[in-house]
Amino acid sequence: MEYHDTVERSTELLRKALPLMSRQAAALHPVSYAVWYAYVADVNSPLHKALDAHLAEHGVLDETATEALFRRHLADPDADTATQVTDGVARLLDGMQASAAAAGDQTARYGDTLQRLSAALGPADSAPGGSPPLDEALAHTLQMQAALARLQKELAESQREIDSLRDEVRRARQESLVDALTTLANRRAFDRRLVTCLAADAAVIGRPPVGAPVCLLMIDIDHFKRVNDSYGHAFGDQVLRAVAQVLKALTPEGGLAARVGGEEFALLLPGMPLAPARALAEKLRATVAASRIRRKGGDADEHITVSLGVAQFLQRNPALGLSVDEAPADFFDRADRALYAAKQAGRDRVVVAD
Repeated sequence: MEYHDTVERSTELLRKALPLMSRQAAALHPVSYAVWYAYVADVNSPLHKALDAHLAEHGVLDETATEALFRRHLADPDADTATQVTDGVARLLDGMQASAAAAGDQTARYGDTLQRLSAALGPADSAPGGSPPLDEALAHTLQMQAALARLQKELAESQREIDSLRDEVRRARQESLVDALTTLANRRAFDRRLVTCLAADAAVIGRPPVGAPVCLLMIDIDHFKRVNDSYGHAFGDQVLRAVAQVLKALTPEGGLAARVGGEEFALLLPGMPLAPARALAEKLRATVAASRIRRKGGDADEHITVSLGVAQFLQRNPALGLSVDEAPADFFDRADRALYAAKQAGRDRVVVAD
């Protein structure tokens, strides 16, 4: 689901959403706003019906219900909805901040003008009864100055609230790109970085220099299903975190380590040629193989291994018969096939893609 509302339309929806949000038991955070924005915009019929049904039964929406509605109707099945909504809120808040700042400047200037007018009238002319038109002008001046002072105070308070909301949006956006269990980048963050890294446009921010090598490591924990079945998911999570820690420790500057599947990880290496990428893969494999993980309550350490596939991005090279750059999906698939070959060859090994 995408949002293409104008600033005027989004402001109107904001005015409708805020009173509804304020009557609920949930805090006024971006997730809550995303739910109510979609509700008042009437762009998500299942969410609208589910929210109405919940209110009819319970009266208010608490944190748990808000989070459940967001995950069921916004975060999934459309994996990009959360990011789109967050980006939309950020743009709206930017517009509100700019409007508040501009209004504050105009208010201050008008206040100065009124003060100069009051001073220019002079004490004689402004004495009571001296000049009814001037008396009226002075009265309006004082009223306007008081109103402007109140408005400026309200704008300052709104500015602080907007800044706070923007910080929440920024944190929410960051959290949407992190795998909660391992604190590595998640699949969405990895896909974005991969596309940026391999962008055809050399001016794209984050893209390595034209012609610079890019390598990709795909890593899979061997016999992970057996680990889960034998020792339970809690130990499985412990194994995932342990492998993630090794991956973090060995990720070079500029690289991106991500959890891209259940027990599958990826390490994107912009600027690294194939030979050192292969050496890094071997070091990662050996480090995991040499480590031991103690189960909580267990009397022995468990031995864990990983298999790895390594691929270097195929860039345009007419001399080698490559007329165009390799597609990002093809690059990923080659590394993944090399990983599969490593597992087929006996696991606990590194295979380099053709």
